[in-house]
Amino acid sequence: MTSRPPGPALTAAPAPALAVLGDADAPRHAVVLSPVMPRWDHGSFFHQVAEPLLTSGHRITVYDTLSLLRDGDDLKALVDRWGRHLAPHADGAYGPSAAVAPDLLVGNALGGAVVQALLTHEWTHHAKVLLLSGPTVADDELDTKLERIAAAVQAQGLPSALRLLEEAVRGPGRQPGATTLPRTEPDAGQPTDSEEELAGRRLSAGLRLLHAADVRDPVRDFPGALLHVYGERSLLVQRKHLATGPRPRHHLTGVPQAGMRPHADRPALTRDTITRFLGAEHS
Repeated sequence: MTSRPPGPALTAAPAPALAVLGDADAPRHAVVLSPVMPRWDHGSFFHQVAEPLLTSGHRITVYDTLSLLRDGDDLKALVDRWGRHLAPHADGAYGPSAAVAPDLLVGNALGGAVVQALLTHEWTHHAKVLLLSGPTVADDELDTKLERIAAAVQAQGLPSALRLLEEAVRGPGRQPGATTLPRTEPDAGQPTDSEEELAGRRLSAGLRLLHAADVRDPVRDFPGALLHVYGERSLLVQRKHLATGPRPRHHLTGVPQAGMRPHADRPALTRDTITRFLGAEHS
């Protein structure tokens, strides 16, 4: 796995940002790592496809992947930090409240790359793995597209960078989204300059973490069930950026008429795909 330092400095929170969905007493636990977000959305990105996990007996912990990023990190450093946080511990500490590994690992975009890199850890080998547009390997084309967006933050400002990102990730036929910093609190008003600066640093640093990423080895050796779900019309992460191992329980499913966010572009079809994956594995 290779990557370069993310550029603008970020300071991680003392604990990762997270949101919890479902029944705390559910028999299974799913851990979800988010894509790069200028601002953490408290897990909203996953709501449209959470139902198959909830109805199959999972409680869901959705993490802000960038919340553990620190100054000077590359992808390996971020992965190592998530590995230490998520690994089960004999004293009952697991991120920090459980003594068992998750039953399902889910990663979207950058979160998917982190999840795939974590598959070197033995504690992941009993989990199922679901990846939503999570790149296994970044080629020159993907690196160039991501760098164009990351560089636009400083050169043109955050709204321009968000516009470039939206153009790259939206599915065919979808209207352009907002190009200003998203707000998650209804009465929060306009973002302050410091909030906008932090959002820009998160966006550019997060995208640059994927530069030259290559996690094919952990995926190839992973013994468990693994499913890639990707949009067939994606302009960023595409089929060629995904890899599986030589195992019958590794699969790839393209979602037609979907871009980089199949769970947002075709939520019903994506839910059906996830339901079949979980049903086959839990039957």
